[in-house]
Amino acid sequence: MILKSKQSSKSIFFEMGRNNFDVNGETVDNIELLYSEIDNLLSKYLDKVLSTHSMTGRELTMIILLVTLTKWRIPASDEKFRKRFRDIPIEQLGLALRPVDKEMEVKEEDVKRIKEMEITKEVNRLLLSIQPLLREQNLDEIHKNCFIVSDDEFPSLLGDMPIIERPNDSYETLEDFIFPLSSNETLICKRGAQKHISQKIFHIQKDLTTFHLANKYVVCKSKEQLLKIAEIYSTLLADNKTHLLTNYVFEFIK
Repeated sequence: MILKSKQSSKSIFFEMGRNNFDVNGETVDNIELLYSEIDNLLSKYLDKVLSTHSMTGRELTMIILLVTLTKWRIPASDEKFRKRFRDIPIEQLGLALRPVDKEMEVKEEDVKRIKEMEITKEVNRLLLSIQPLLREQNLDEIHKNCFIVSDDEFPSLLGDMPIIERPNDSYETLEDFIFPLSSNETLICKRGAQKHISQKIFHIQKDLTTFHLANKYVVCKSKEQLLKIAEIYSTLLADNKTHLLTNYVFEFIK
């Protein structure tokens, strides 16, 4: 179904109050404010990359951070986060709890209580996002296999699960991935690739995969493109072939 009236991206892709938590009866928005600061910073790097069509090493690192933040922040990651990563000790992710006052006596029960708070566990989601950046060898590998492709013929679909990633059970790095930077530019990481697209049909396959992964909504600046993708996807669904999309799309990256 295509919505008849225009909707703001904020009303579709954002869940209001998602990062607010109750702490001792008060609503605390510290995490929301932190994400806002990070978003403002990353948007500047993204704007520069899109305007110059080039990236320094630092700019690519910031774009990779945007990818990982998006991966863990979206509602589609909630179940995986709750089942596997929500209760990882924060020390394992590089953070430790310490009193501001070094002379203060630390009581084990107080530390345990803080660790069990919902807001503390939610910090794990943010910590997961930075793990690929903390491991130099992994980050270098992602760097050397990243490139941007531009295409004006096929305006990209954007879904509420925008990152297309090969199956990945590790939080320490990213697998090969495809991530839209705009309606025309896409960031790609594929290990061992020569960094070019072998066929134009890649852009259709990318949109079909985005359509397939979306939890609730997809958008596109071209209604014609959106209808075309929806029609093709319906055919694949009828033929029971949609499960092949996520891996198949990477075959067009050479």
